[in-house]
Amino acid sequence: MTLQQSNYIKIVAVSAMFIDHMGVILFPDVVFLRMIGRIAFPLFAYQMGTGYLHTKSFKHYLLRVLFFGIFTQAFYFIGIAYFGFDLPYEKYNIFFTLALGLAAVYCFDKKKYEYIILILILPLLVSQLGIELDYGAYGVLLILVLFMFRGSNLHLFWSMLLLNAAFYIITQDTIQMLSLLSFVFIAKPLSVR
Repeated sequence: MTLQQSNYIKIVAVSAMFIDHMGVILFPDVVFLRMIGRIAFPLFAYQMGTGYLHTKSFKHYLLRVLFFGIFTQAFYFIGIAYFGFDLPYEKYNIFFTLALGLAAVYCFDKKKYEYIILILILPLLVSQLGIELDYGAYGVLLILVLFMFRGSNLHLFWSMLLLNAAFYIITQDTIQMLSLLSFVFIAKPLSVR
């Protein structure tokens, strides 16, 4: 993947995320905005693996993701209080899920498979303590799967389909199935000129 193609995916992901968040904050009854937003996370998840392949320092990359998680969590708490959302303060933003996914990618790449199981179980364990990670184990596993099958569009698509089907069975969240549309941008990324 070229830098231009990677930038294209980032632009699509940020745009979809912005539309999704605008829907949550300004137009909570407009479901269509949330539907568009479903393509954002898989694109960010895919970019985590791409970033891992191109980083000079895994440790610095992971620390940057965690820093953004801690920094934006403060704004998340402020936003909940200011806008009066009925959301738990125990919910942690997407950067913590991205960090765990990045750690899983690292373990897969270094053939430390036993640690991947621990990383996948961690969101489930912390949920027992009342701490919820955005997308949880599904998000971490999606990042890992997108990295593992990055060279095969067929395997990538079927893996995404199976993960989304499992997510639906567990949560009954039909709107998340629209995240499969992100595959179009991953399989054949265009270039930004």
